[in-house]
This record gives sequence, C-alpha cells and structure tokens, in this order.
Amino acid sequence: MNAPDAPLAQTAHPTDGRLARGLDTRARLLDAALRLFAEKGYAQTSTREICLAAGVNAASIHYYFGDKAGLYRAVYLAPIQQLMFAARAIAEAGEPFGQTMRRTYEAFLAPLKESDAKTMQILKLHFREQADPTGLSGSEVVAAGRSHFEALVALLVRELGLAAPDDDVRRLASSLIAIAVDFLTSADWLRQIAPQLHAGTAAIDRMGERLTGYATALLEHERSRRAEAAAIGATGAGA
Repeated sequence: MNAPDAPLAQTAHPTDGRLARGLDTRARLLDAALRLFAEKGYAQTSTREICLAAGVNAASIHYYFGDKAGLYRAVYLAPIQQLMFAARAIAEAGEPFGQTMRRTYEAFLAPLKESDAKTMQILKLHFREQADPTGLSGSEVVAAGRSHFEALVALLVRELGLAAPDDDVRRLASSLIAIAVDFLTSADWLRQIAPQLHAGTAAIDRMGERLTGYATALLEHERSRRAEAAAIGATGAGA
C-alpha cells in the first residue's frame, strides 16, 4: 500500500530556503541602513559601510533596492506612509472634531511610547531629513501627506459649515498637523531640553490630550474670526 501524500503544509518547496534568505538579507540591509543614515546622514554613509554592518555582499543593495538612494527611500518612506494613511483614515471616519483630533494625535505620538532603538532611529532620521533634506523622499511622501491634509481640510470645512475650503482653512489644517509632527520628529532634541515631556506612556498620553485641546481652541478661534468678519461685512453692507 502506498504511503499517503504528505500534508501540503509539510511539503518543502525548493525555493523556500532562498526566499527566507532573501527576506533576511533585505531586512538586515534595512536595519543597518536605518542605523547608519540616522547616525551619520545620507551623504556621509557609504554602501560599503551598510553592507559590512548588515553582513551581506556588496551587490546586495543593487539587487534589492537598485542603489543607495533606493535603499534610503525604502528606509525613510515606510513609517511615514503608514502614519499618513492611518491619519487619513481617522480624518475620514466622520467622528466629531475633538475625537478625530484625539485619535490623530494618538497615532502621531504612538512611536514615542516605544523605547526600542529602532523607533528612536526612525525619529532621528526623520528629524535629520527635515533639518538637512536629501531630496530623495520623492513624490510618495508628498502623496501620503496630501491625502491626510485633504481629509483634514474636508473635516474643517464640515465643522465650519463652509461650502468649500479657502486658504485660511488650509492654514488651520497645516497648523493642526504641525504641532504633532514637530513634537514627534523633534523628540531626540526635546528629550535633552525637556525630558519630562517624554517621561513614559502617561506623559505621552497627556501630550495627546493637550494637543487635542490646543486643536479645539484653534478651531474655535477660526470660527470666531469668521463670525466677526461676517458681522463687520454685514454692518458695512447696511451702512
């Protein structure tokens, strides 16, 4: 009697080992590049250093990423795209303004609750990119940021009862984003001058609460400013 066929899950595929090795090589390159780019910057980091740190051969960067610029984009893009897409989904959920902003700021500040070295390296890299732009982030970052920005603008149009956005709405949207982005990307610097603001999960949660309050105050200021401008306009028209 013939032995039964082996279950599918137990059947080895000849490419399984190569795939696993390839994924490991790619991950090691990303980890090594993140650490070196964050510490030294893009221009000061060589592909040879990255390959040595990752323990892979010199052709690996070309094989997996095309070149050093492609590797940098892979390291830089993934975290910011994930954050922007999550923030857009929150802004589009149709929840009240305060709840939307609270969830948005929780998403922005969540990385600060992680104490592992990789999270700190990501934050340091993003701060470095802002302070000394490489020009390599490409259209993907712009597209991800625009999608969240436009969703937030639409939320403000709804809250303010407008037919369409204007530049003051866009100014407000950019300000609401900026107060969270700055606290996030400046974390390494802020921990040196005001470490208590990053002292554990409770401190980060408190910052999220405060940012939500600041956002609400900014919205109410814009609402009052528009009401005052409309009243002045009506008075002038009736004179």
